[in-house]
Amino acid sequence: MGCGNGFTTERISEQHPDAVITGVDFSQDMINEANHHHSGNNIDYRVGDVLSLSRTPGLHVGEFDVVLSTRCLINLANWEEMKVGILEMRKMLKPGGHLVLVENVQDGLDNLNHMRQSIGLPPIKTRWHNVYIPQDKLTKFLNEIKGQLLDTEYVENIGNMYYIASRVIYAKLCQDQGIEPDYNNKINEIASKLPTMGAYYACSPNFMFVLHRVESGSEWSGRRLSS
Repeated sequence: MGCGNGFTTERISEQHPDAVITGVDFSQDMINEANHHHSGNNIDYRVGDVLSLSRTPGLHVGEFDVVLSTRCLINLANWEEMKVGILEMRKMLKPGGHLVLVENVQDGLDNLNHMRQSIGLPPIKTRWHNVYIPQDKLTKFLNEIKGQLLDTEYVENIGNMYYIASRVIYAKLCQDQGIEPDYNNKINEIASKLPTMGAYYACSPNFMFVLHRVESGSEWSGRRLSS
């Protein structure tokens, strides 16, 4: 979900040639580009809205082993819409299927900016069209639906060391030299290969949440969840 121009979708298809993969994006232009530049024998692209994913023509509820969200939720208007998106993606899973959220979390960015500001660097701002996920609300929401809709298997703050090296150390060196950072610099390539530091002090906005679909005695009643 949120396949964009299909670059990542094509990489996944190359690593899993026996899988049947569907890339979905809200933008018809992105889907056109994906079909033109990043198609594959095992890839099907469709236009769809995560807020009504289960009603997308050509897709079927309970059809997929895995649903992967790649920075899709952060393009929604607010947290309430994000919850709807999570539940819509859950509907598309087979029983026991996995929902993988690779999204940006506000708390990680706040920690990164705290580190930057402590050495005189300006804060990194979110793009105008992005709303980063509030981690406390997501955690509360996942706890509310635990054992009923989705259980959390794994959480990782992705790229801790990369962000410290590239957005703090390298950025500070550039500031001291009076030059603009070049994020194609060799230091960023090296930093991208460093292991993460885990979630003890999450200073990367990038998080991965691995969830699996749970079957309760009766399907979710649709009662309002607190935010």
